[in-house]
Parts: sequence; structure tokens; C-alpha cells
Amino acid sequence: MTASHLWTLRQARAALGRGAIDAVEYLARLTERKTRLAGLCAFVGDAAARPPATPPAAGPLGGMPLAVKDNIDVAGVPTTACTPALRHHTPGRDSVVWERCAEAGAVLMGKTTLHELAYGVTGAHPGELTARNPVAPDRLAGGSSSGTAAAVAAGVVPAGLGTDTGGSIRIPAALCGVVGFRPSTGRYPHQGVVRISPTRDTVGVMARSVEDVQLLDTVLSGAPPLPDPPPSAPPVLALPRAAAWTELDPEVTRVMRAACDSLRDAGWSLRELPEPVYDTGELMEAATAVPLAETPAALTAYLSHHGSPLTGEAVIEEIASPDVRALLAPILTGHVVGPDRYHAARRAARRTAASALRALRLSEASAFMSPTTVTPAPPLGTGRWVECGDRRVPTFTTYIRNTAAAAVWGWPSLTLPAGYTSHGLPVGLLLDAPRHHDRQLLALGRRCARHLPPFPRPPEPEIT
Repeated sequence: MTASHLWTLRQARAALGRGAIDAVEYLARLTERKTRLAGLCAFVGDAAARPPATPPAAGPLGGMPLAVKDNIDVAGVPTTACTPALRHHTPGRDSVVWERCAEAGAVLMGKTTLHELAYGVTGAHPGELTARNPVAPDRLAGGSSSGTAAAVAAGVVPAGLGTDTGGSIRIPAALCGVVGFRPSTGRYPHQGVVRISPTRDTVGVMARSVEDVQLLDTVLSGAPPLPDPPPSAPPVLALPRAAAWTELDPEVTRVMRAACDSLRDAGWSLRELPEPVYDTGELMEAATAVPLAETPAALTAYLSHHGSPLTGEAVIEEIASPDVRALLAPILTGHVVGPDRYHAARRAARRTAASALRALRLSEASAFMSPTTVTPAPPLGTGRWVECGDRRVPTFTTYIRNTAAAAVWGWPSLTLPAGYTSHGLPVGLLLDAPRHHDRQLLALGRRCARHLPPFPRPPEPEIT
């Protein structure tokens, strides 16, 4: 029988259903694995992970241990967002997303590490909260939902929750070799989540199969499950060459070419869009200016919801990570994104979205396809700059380059494991579909995954 840590959610539920294992034993096995792989730093402390002695067996997630990013509230468990000002913050009520998971029978395996305040793409942290990549422990897991990605990739949990503002679900999922899904903005409830940008933030999910993402999407969205659509003609995908396929790491290029060949061999139509689909400068301004403008008020609103006297500015004053402090500390001295720049960025978001939607429709494609990240997982210790092939490039804008678009437009976005570099590092394939086409995108991703390399066995990292 396949080892239990290799199971997907659906496989684990099936094993429980046929009596091959019970929920208590399944949880015990994964808890032991979590302890053995503690050096990955996927989880925040031990106090956040005390599952019940008798996990529930009923419900679509009955008995399933999930990892939860530590900016999502679980009643009685600290929500620190990996930032000093919140180290003693323990909410008394669940976030709505966790409430829905618990009602469906899920069990908390633990809260997971993140790039401080979800404000980074690597998962690096100055303390003991830097998640390592299970595929290559000398590499970072990506951010900001680094710990959830590491936990799923390492086989500690079959799935988990994260959040995504500009790529924070999809970047670590791609770098760790798992499936990551950002839904249309507003599809999942936001109450009880430490948000940094109400315009952009959303809870999302990571798992080891698209089928599991579909299951979690049903639970989190509250929408009734639908039957699989009947077989249809091979899909059409649009490849925005000028925007998303340039200046790639050579190994990413090689893996993505192989993925394109596999899809074409299966009859899929991949339509090249050589002309710019949208203004990339406008898009990046919209991706960065809007969150910076919204963060102080968003943090204050979250704290006020819990009756905390803290403000967003008080949280920013205690930031520990140098990169996050460099971004947010100017707010404390009045160097904020003003109303003119903010509203201009919002207009740029609408313009680029309209341009992208027009290009997609003219190409008669269901979704855009691109590499999720332009370079694989960065080494431990990576700071403001990262190597991409033979070039040294800015870390933040490099990793969000292809993921930012869907976040700016509010579109659903799905990353799938596409293959591996010659050094064994995962490469992700990104699919972006128009807003509110979440179920269509997941069905498309499920078909696409059949023509990509199978999900590998979770590695057994040697952690020093």
C-alpha cells in the first residue's frame, strides 16, 4: 500500500472510507513526520499544533489534517503573521475560511511560517522562521506562504491554506513543486485574516493534485459541487510571449518548452501572442503601489475586529525583517502612496485587465499560460538580488513578474508542477483565466496536469 504521507486528500479520504486506516492513526503518522522534519521550519512553534485525540471522520474533509498560514485565524491559536508586534495575539474566534474547513471535518496540523506580514516572495526571515524547500533544503521555499508550501511538498499534510496578494500562493507552490490556486478576488471569505491589501488579498490553497484543490474550493467558496463536464475539444491556450516568456532562466525555458510540446502532442492549441498584451510598467506599478497604500488601514481594521488597541503603524514599527522594513518603514515618516498615485494605479489595473481580456478573447483561448516564476527556488541567504541564468536581478519584482497580473486583475490563477531543472528544482506552469471562471480554470488545470510529469514522491530532506 502507498505510504500515507504520499496520499492526496481524496486518496486519504478513500483509505479512511474503506477502513484501511482510521483518522487517529493517519493523524499520528503525519504528526510523527512533522516532528521528524521540524528542521524545515514549515511550522510556527508547537503550541499551534495540538489536534484532537479523536479527529472527526464525517464531512468532505473528515479527519484531514491541514496546514494553515499564520495570518489566518484559528480560535485559541496565536496568529502572529511572523511579526513581533503580534507575537502574543491569540484570536478568540475562527476565520470564516477555517470555520468552513472545520465544519467539513478538517483538523489543524499547525500554523505555518510566512514571509513577515506576507510582504515578500522568498519566505526569508531574520529569526528561526525561514522555511526551507523540501526538494532542496539549501534553497528557500518561496513566499509569502512558504511554510504551507513546504509542509505540503514534504508530505506532512496533504493540503493547506495560504494567502495571495501578488503571488504568495503560486510562487512557493511552484518553487516547491505542488499545486497552488489563487481564486477570483472575493470568492473566499476574508474575515479573520491579517490582510495587507483588501483590494488584492485572498485566501488560497495548496495541494498535491488539482482534484484536491477542487474539493477545497467547494468547501471554501460554499458553492455546491458540480459533476465533471463532458469531454470537449482540445483546449486553446494563449502564450503572452512579450510579457511573460522573456528573460527566463535557461532551465525554466527548457522545462516549459517540454511542457508545451507535451500539450501540443495531446492536441492542445497554443497560440503565440508576440505583441505586448498589456503595459508591463503599468501593471507593476498597480501591483506595488496599491498594497503599500492600503496596508496601514488594513492592519488596523484587522486588529480593531479583535478589540486590540494596536494600530497598523504600531505593527510596522516593530517589523524585524530588513526587506519588509525597507518597504513599510517610510509610511511612519509620512512617505506614503498618496491618493493621486493610488487612484492612478487602480485605473492602470483596470486598463491592463481590459487589454488582457481583449487579447484572450481575440485569440479564442480559455486562459493564458506562462512559467509561474522566471527562475527556480533561490538559495538560502538570498536578499534583494537573485541570479537568473547569468544575470543578477531584483528578487521581489523578478518573482512576482508573472504572478502579479492575475492578482491585479482579480482573476483566478493556478500553478501546476511542470517538471524539473537539471539540478532537480521544480518549475511551475501558470494558467490565468478571466474573473469568476474559477471552476472552468480548475477543470482546465485538471486536464492539463494529465500531460505533465506526475507529482513526485515527497523527498526525505537531509537537514543540517
